[in-house]
Amino acid sequence: MLNIWRTVIKYRRITLFMVAMVAIAGMYGYSVMPRNEMPDGGMAIAVLTVVYPGAAPADIDRLVVQPIEDEVAEIEKYSYSAAYIYNSYAIVQVRMEYDLDVDKTWDELRRRLTDLQATLPSGCCQIDVNTEITETAGIILALTGNDYSYEELNSFAESLGRQLGKVEGLTRFDIEGKQDKEVIINVDYRLLNQYNLSLNDIVQLIKGQNIEIPSGTINSDEGKINVKTDGNFIDMEDISNLVIGVSMDNGVILRLRDIATVEMITADDMYRIKHNGENAVLLTGFFEKNTNVVQTGQEVDKIVDQFMADLPAGLNIHKVLDQPADVKKSVNSFAMNLLQGVIFVIIVVFFGMGLRNAIIVSTAIPLSIFTTFGMMVLFGVELHTISIAALIIALGMLVDNAIVVSDAIQLCLDDGQERLDACINGVKEVAIPVLTSTLTTIAAFTPFLWMQSVAAEFVISLPIIIIIALSASYLVALFVTPTMAYIFFKPGGQQFDRFTKIRLYFDKMLQRAMEKKRAMIMIVLVMIAGTAVLAMNIPLQFFPYADKDMMFIDIAAEKNIDITTTMLVTNQIEEILQNHPEVTQYTTSLGGGLPKFYTTVFNFKRTANTAQILMKLDFSKSDRFKDEEALAASLQQELDENVIGGKAIVKRLELAEYIGHPIKVRLTGDNLADLEEVAVTIKDKLYQIDGCTNIEDDFPERLYEYNVIVDNNKAAYMGLTKYDVQNEVSIALSGRAASVLHYRGEDFTINVQSDIKSIEELENLRIKSSFTGMKTLLKNVADVQLAAVLPGLNRYDRDYTIMVSSDLLAGYQPRDIMAALDEQMRDMNTMGVQVGYEGEQEKINENFGEMGAQAVTALVLVYLILLFQFRSFRQPLVILLTIPLSAIGSICGLFILGQPLSFTALMGMISLMGIVVNNAIVLIDYINRTRAEGEGVVEACMKATDKRFRPIILSTTTTFIGMIPLLFSGSDLFGPMAISLMFGLLISTVLTLVVIPVVYSIAEQPRIRAPKNLIE
Repeated sequence: MLNIWRTVIKYRRITLFMVAMVAIAGMYGYSVMPRNEMPDGGMAIAVLTVVYPGAAPADIDRLVVQPIEDEVAEIEKYSYSAAYIYNSYAIVQVRMEYDLDVDKTWDELRRRLTDLQATLPSGCCQIDVNTEITETAGIILALTGNDYSYEELNSFAESLGRQLGKVEGLTRFDIEGKQDKEVIINVDYRLLNQYNLSLNDIVQLIKGQNIEIPSGTINSDEGKINVKTDGNFIDMEDISNLVIGVSMDNGVILRLRDIATVEMITADDMYRIKHNGENAVLLTGFFEKNTNVVQTGQEVDKIVDQFMADLPAGLNIHKVLDQPADVKKSVNSFAMNLLQGVIFVIIVVFFGMGLRNAIIVSTAIPLSIFTTFGMMVLFGVELHTISIAALIIALGMLVDNAIVVSDAIQLCLDDGQERLDACINGVKEVAIPVLTSTLTTIAAFTPFLWMQSVAAEFVISLPIIIIIALSASYLVALFVTPTMAYIFFKPGGQQFDRFTKIRLYFDKMLQRAMEKKRAMIMIVLVMIAGTAVLAMNIPLQFFPYADKDMMFIDIAAEKNIDITTTMLVTNQIEEILQNHPEVTQYTTSLGGGLPKFYTTVFNFKRTANTAQILMKLDFSKSDRFKDEEALAASLQQELDENVIGGKAIVKRLELAEYIGHPIKVRLTGDNLADLEEVAVTIKDKLYQIDGCTNIEDDFPERLYEYNVIVDNNKAAYMGLTKYDVQNEVSIALSGRAASVLHYRGEDFTINVQSDIKSIEELENLRIKSSFTGMKTLLKNVADVQLAAVLPGLNRYDRDYTIMVSSDLLAGYQPRDIMAALDEQMRDMNTMGVQVGYEGEQEKINENFGEMGAQAVTALVLVYLILLFQFRSFRQPLVILLTIPLSAIGSICGLFILGQPLSFTALMGMISLMGIVVNNAIVLIDYINRTRAEGEGVVEACMKATDKRFRPIILSTTTTFIGMIPLLFSGSDLFGPMAISLMFGLLISTVLTLVVIPVVYSIAEQPRIRAPKNLIE
């Protein structure tokens, strides 16, 4: 090993050249590195949509959803399914476990559903499988103009979309909000009753007449010539003139126009978009993975600016979502924090070591960071908020190894050793302790790589980058620092030690502690016990809300009639928003949610009674509210008091994983009546608990509808089956897609329906038998009765389910509410209904519990590393005492600054396990060396504290100072983590310099053995 260092220093020009190449490669890696705002979600979710026209929710549940659930449950790595069943269609969300082969799993899912399709009812449409539900839009543009129809807006959107589709880095641009037209064949049921025809016959005739089958080829002298038989409708007149019957008596032809009207209209229940109250069409762009979205966004802006210059008056383009601008702002902000951290660290190193030594030590920072950039590109890690925060956290630790190495070299120079020998001997002396300290820090972060949860996937880049950065800093300290020290270091560097007074103070403190060891140990135990009590009073938090200038409102109209009804509700909300200057713009979707505009927002339901409004915020426009939380609370109260005809919930964007209501109780079972009764009871109990607000459940209110009850005997006598009756009634009332008209380059669905408007008309509809061909009035074989029915059903993991949920007032904690509810439910009769808790507290229990298991793993890894170095069972245990000492600082810091114990704060505390032991490693290693030279235990402890004081204080200070920009960045995500790391490290270092030597002296004190002859 000595030869390696000698060679590196001897051929220092080659060494420095290689270092320069690494730095250049890192700079290049940074320039081409993919950039994003937040990491992509790691959830494996598929959404299955199946349409069964005219079918009631109960029928879709029994005939379609349950077979689908049973089929997907057999797929390996299946976790659970959630189904939402409505009239005529259902949505099934399939969730898989994390450690799976995604492509293989989705291929198996599609294959199984294709095989299952043949067993579903004939009227059931093809199951639509969407496995890209987590794909999030990067750019959303709104084309608006009240003087333009949706069709005209769509035409402009298509033109712009074709240009944007050529931009490299984008997968596609979707158009949302286009008002599709359809061909409606409205059959006069009275005229239809006069002929031996049914609505189903008309549907089948249209299918048969609007078809194109390849006819083949004819051989000729000139070769093969294709033959084409024209079978498609050309226009609306073709459809109207369709022959649907011929009289056998006189040959009179019956055409479709004789009993029906054929017209092209805009569908009433179509999905619609408005922006700031104006008609709008959205252009939604999606970025390719591993793309620099900032550069791609600049290309998009150029095209949009050129396109806007040619737009006619009254037509405008607005940016609803601009991820490239957000990414640029976020990355620049965190990069500035990183630069500030570098400057702070250099100043601290200069203060402790002098200018010359500080410059050499500080070279470890850019070299380690550049190396990390290069490895990030190699491992496919993007530059985003999490990865930059990881660099800031690692920043202060990057110089730790270089400080220890340079300090050892300086001591050798000051002792009179020749320059080359001083460099080699200095590195040799601390190489193993530095390696051990690096490995222990890496070991503390390594278990995070094994966690399997959405939260872990969200922050996975943090441990990866810190491990890479620390590994790079170790190599720099081992080879680059000695080389630079050989060139620039001079004897007498210790004169720059500005910690003399502080060191003398610690020497006196340690001296007193050595004299009163028991008292010292008791004080530490009391501090640890007090910290445990204090931790119980710190609020728990899974993840904070996203620090983003957007909020949204989910809306549900009370009546599920059509979009016009829903629009009456959204108009009331928009009027309220117009009175809030903080809301700079708002985009409304009617008939469902907006395109997926954030990673934790999932909008896969589209029903006529639902809507969503996305708001852009700017708090500089008014001083009424200081942040999103205050605005959301005020706006929610205003909506509750003023909105009529629907429910509107104001929501903030969540990080990592969507939770929604912090209090959730899931009820599952096979009896809907029992579920409903238990849900009412739990809601009543929540009303009695202080702090609960917006208490609700997702069990739909019953609606009245007409039930067609078929008399089986009468129907059989007339040759009718239940299918004949249900199918004809379904077409008459709900309509049936019969075919598609290809007209002027577009496709228009051809729908057949009747003009029936009342129950009396329905009862007088003649139903045709599929066996005898005879027709009879519906009222002759069935009764039409009014009944209360459920308009929808929810299922969870193949059982019926109801979710009872509640929001919390400010100052209340989910754990307290859940504890109170659990106490009230202890003696409650749940009638066989299974009760499960979800919400924020459940996520905390799930993820914090897993982190606890990983903390144990990290502890074992750290102990094993220490065991290999010190070859002692006791000394690693002494070193591990620094971990509870660090917890004292972390908990106190969070409590004093009023920060919650969040996922990232707990992550910081576990990370400290590998960081805080570094000081103890350096300290005990020196104690062992001194004892090997013949010093006593107490004397060796005192001397080690004196000699290793400067590198310990410097490394602690640099790590502490390096995270100051992160602490003051205003990040709710990493603020608690910075606090737990900074205060934990600070308190641990102070106590380490006193407590660890005392405990070491107790553990390693000489054993007084009885004389051998007395034993005998």
